[in-house]
Amino acid sequence: MSTYGIDLGTTYSCIARLDSNGNPEVIRNNEDDSNTVASVVFFENENNVVVGQAAKENVETDGERVVQFVKREIGKRDTRTYEFDGKTYTPVEISALILTRLKNLVEAQGGTIEDVVITVPAYFGLEERSATKQAGELAGLHVLSLINEPTAAALSYCARQFQEDRTILVYDLGGGTFDVTVVKMSMTQNESGRDVQKITVLATGGDDRLGGKDWDDRLYNHILHACCDENGLTPEEIEAETRQDIRSKVEEAKRKLSKKQSAKVRIDVNGSRTEIVIKRSDFEQMTSDIVAKTMNFVDATLEKVPDAAIDTVLLVGGSTYMPMIINAVEEKFPGKVQQHDPDQAVAKGAAIYASMLVEEVGTSSAQGEENSGGEVHHAEQLTSKFTVEDQTPRSFGPGVVDTKGAKHKYVLENFIKIGEKMPAVFSKTYYPLEDNQERVLLRAFENMSTDDTLIPCVDEDGNPQATDPAHNVKLLGELVVNLPPKTSRDTPIKVTFKVDASGVHVEAVNTKTDEKFETFLRTESDIDVERSAVHQLRISSD
Repeated sequence: MSTYGIDLGTTYSCIARLDSNGNPEVIRNNEDDSNTVASVVFFENENNVVVGQAAKENVETDGERVVQFVKREIGKRDTRTYEFDGKTYTPVEISALILTRLKNLVEAQGGTIEDVVITVPAYFGLEERSATKQAGELAGLHVLSLINEPTAAALSYCARQFQEDRTILVYDLGGGTFDVTVVKMSMTQNESGRDVQKITVLATGGDDRLGGKDWDDRLYNHILHACCDENGLTPEEIEAETRQDIRSKVEEAKRKLSKKQSAKVRIDVNGSRTEIVIKRSDFEQMTSDIVAKTMNFVDATLEKVPDAAIDTVLLVGGSTYMPMIINAVEEKFPGKVQQHDPDQAVAKGAAIYASMLVEEVGTSSAQGEENSGGEVHHAEQLTSKFTVEDQTPRSFGPGVVDTKGAKHKYVLENFIKIGEKMPAVFSKTYYPLEDNQERVLLRAFENMSTDDTLIPCVDEDGNPQATDPAHNVKLLGELVVNLPPKTSRDTPIKVTFKVDASGVHVEAVNTKTDEKFETFLRTESDIDVERSAVHQLRISSD
């Protein structure tokens, strides 16, 4: 079975595999004459849903039935849903439609697709990652794993390089997300004693709500107000159709400004033809603060690895075509900046990683199967060539009761901290709060703090809230541990957290009975817990 890598993007998505020579190649979108698929869905009617460029072309005329930028919503709490023709769609379901479109590209060209790796921003937390994986499963795909987008880009780059040590900074500015990652490429030996390229993530940073869309929004507002000035109108007097017309022409204008010093945009404003000339210098000035924001993330990430000497800077993501981005990065890293397949590198790296993960290397070939690219025997070549070591995107740990002192307090203990090597595993022993408890409730959290212990926000009943804005603490889920009758409060309960790119696995073991309770946490809403008469675990046996 062929394996594929998918870059599920905010504005455009891409799918890749390995060719007959073991080199990554992007699956061509012949319908749109492109290497990508627009991440746009148009609900024409209850019997027809369109995905891709054709959907994007309906933004101007049927914008209320078009969904864009859903990646910014996936996995977010209290996010919006979309209703069309009496049916409600979640961001996961919209994303699944985009992934299905990519799957159809492969099948239309005679290929088969099942095993995939999907990329995610390095800054995605568990809920966003779980939702992305769920979208893949909903599209009928077997998601082998997720991989961080900058890591995938670095893998694609390193696959083409000489075998030499170097430190690489990946500046990944996509349509809706921004990541900056420092990776170390070095030669090492695998378990078989063979030389392999090792890609180690040293530090990462970014914002999953910062991307090319922010530049688009600024340009849209500029054109809108220019149209108002030309016609003596206020923004409120501009018709909805005109607004949609402006929105549909923003991306084209932005692309022109990447190649020329100015761009003309013609808009029909309430029946009057208006021509707006936009200078590149004006566009750069109106968005200079966003550029500076990305560079602040670069500086903050470099502070995490003060001894790292950057050898190469990779510009990844379609938004890095803008000259203002190239110039800003080049100014900070003169002579070290490279554009490496900005639109395709992430998908190609995911395809390489997918082949590396395939189990039972060579089984399909031994059975005489022929795959349409990405054959299993290439995984053997890649596995012997690369090894990847990524980092945890958040800190993770349980909520427990600290019984030290006069007053009990509920605390979050960070088992695994942000930036640790993945997969990461940590265990600690706790105890029931009281004698004769029938069960205990183990709560799992993620956060952005590197402190050993946090005190999460609690509601008026003493229960931790879903989020804590101070350190972005989120309650991920809960695990109920049943206890046998007459359990004493000195019964050790061993709690283990395991974190990889796809999620968090939590396990609790009653060491007196060896009874095990475990779950792969997805989101808080996935676990329905009867909270009455359920107590917490405590830190010590005193």
